[in-house]
Amino acid sequence: MGKSENIQFVLNDVGSYGKFFTENYHTACLVASRYLHDNQEIEDIVQEVFVKIWEKRKAIKIQSNLKNYLFNSVKNTCINHVQRKKEIIAGFDQAGLQQWENEAGDQFISEEFASKINQAIETLPPQCKKIFLLAFVDDLSYQETADALGLSKNTVKTQMGIAYKLLREKLRDSFFSLVLIFFRKA
Repeated sequence: MGKSENIQFVLNDVGSYGKFFTENYHTACLVASRYLHDNQEIEDIVQEVFVKIWEKRKAIKIQSNLKNYLFNSVKNTCINHVQRKKEIIAGFDQAGLQQWENEAGDQFISEEFASKINQAIETLPPQCKKIFLLAFVDDLSYQETADALGLSKNTVKTQMGIAYKLLREKLRDSFFSLVLIFFRKA
């Protein structure tokens, strides 16, 4: 069976595609982690790419290497995702949200939300909280945070994913403000 026939077999056989998924999921996540820092976003995008390839398998013409196609698709999807986040932030800024945050009447809302965030951060597990404060609040890179705490970069990434997930759950009612804060960080 030639490469092209093998690729089509993998793309048309559920079992083979499942095996391809299992064998390449972790590496695809590593590719995505070069562009994104949130574990949940990384996993979502990688899964989305696998699903899109499966859904469009009849129309896709891959002649050489399915893995390369997968990894390039993950990379391009991540780049597009980051670009969309930047456009959303730019759109918010153009809509005058910077001015909104600085206006005296809205200062109370910002302070109240800051208080909610601080309360939510206080509920994080101790190690998770320490990592979050260094990486997000003190604006250290994941590697700098890992070095400061004597941890691996992957541990920091995992703990940040946990922190983001817990904070999203705690601050669900204030979602719009939370979006602004996390997008501005990106």
